[in-house]
Amino acid sequence: MPDRETRGGAAPLSLMPAPHLGVGMSTVRMTWLVSLSLLPAAAWGVFLFGSPALIVLAFSIGAAAAAELAATLPFGRFTLRDGSAVLTGCIVGLLMPPGVPAWVPAAASAFGILVVKQTFGGLGRNWMNPAMGGVVFALLSWPGLLSQWIAPRGGAGEAAALPPLEVLRAALSSSGSTGGTPLAILARAGYPFSDLDAQVLGWINAHLPAPLGTALQPGTFDVLAGHVAGGIGTVSAPLLMLGAWFLLSRGIVRWHLPVLYVGTFGVLTAVFGGLGTGQGLLAGGPGFHLLSGSIVLGAFFAAPDPVTSPLTDRGRCIFGIGLGGLTFFLRFFGSLGDGVAASIVLGNCAAPLLDRWTSRRIIGDAHGRAV
Repeated sequence: MPDRETRGGAAPLSLMPAPHLGVGMSTVRMTWLVSLSLLPAAAWGVFLFGSPALIVLAFSIGAAAAAELAATLPFGRFTLRDGSAVLTGCIVGLLMPPGVPAWVPAAASAFGILVVKQTFGGLGRNWMNPAMGGVVFALLSWPGLLSQWIAPRGGAGEAAALPPLEVLRAALSSSGSTGGTPLAILARAGYPFSDLDAQVLGWINAHLPAPLGTALQPGTFDVLAGHVAGGIGTVSAPLLMLGAWFLLSRGIVRWHLPVLYVGTFGVLTAVFGGLGTGQGLLAGGPGFHLLSGSIVLGAFFAAPDPVTSPLTDRGRCIFGIGLGGLTFFLRFFGSLGDGVAASIVLGNCAAPLLDRWTSRRIIGDAHGRAV
């Protein structure tokens, strides 16, 4: 019972047990808002790749919801309304190529829900991000099936069915030291950028001052606008950034972790990424790599997961820097996709240790004695 006391005609003072501060953002509301922020990128992916992308997303989200129901209804719980299963299925689907068989994203979503999430007690108790765990499971199980890409709507032909990042890797592995920026290497490899790219860049180069004194290279518009082959929800970094801005403006995500993640990856790519192109240091083309693959989606929508990321400010900063370094290493020297999902899963394993290292120590025990 609260104690009430009135002094000098003042309003009654209520003494209640903690917590004394509250926020207007519940877990359920936050989860659904994150899913909402991914809608622009998902809609662009469906527009760009058509019904195959829609089928992949439907199977991924449907399998996640079905797995959630199968794991909770037998125990008299209905947790589908919290939105976490839908968000997991949505992220899994957005990271998939649109040409993958529908049962692959369904299996990845089911693995993320049943194995990563529910076997440890459900929402708030999982030890790694369920969506990233499901994607890594699929990458390890069916790497060949996760390379079935589709050319974007309005593309230059079937040759455009490979993502620019995959073409760049193939060019570097086949010819060794080629020299040039990533876009220049793609142009020499014959990557068929769209006619719209040529028209837009031609007008810009003819009418606007050239940035840094150089004309924009072919492919700049296609890569920036997301008019290329790739993951359903990862081809358009600007639309993902729009969703990220929404999360930042609502206070759902704090900027430290994702900015340090993206910044660390960008700096390492700028300094060391050019070693693979024969240009040496400080020639890595970080802009291309930041716009290609799932860097933005991983940094703003998966890595800041409050359940699987560190709790302290220092821990989150170290976490973001570590993820950026891991992603750079795995993308340039590994074989698990673009390295984002694998780096986040590995980082989740280290999050409890970072909490232990960076948490403030309690001085004194339960009896007030110094320890």
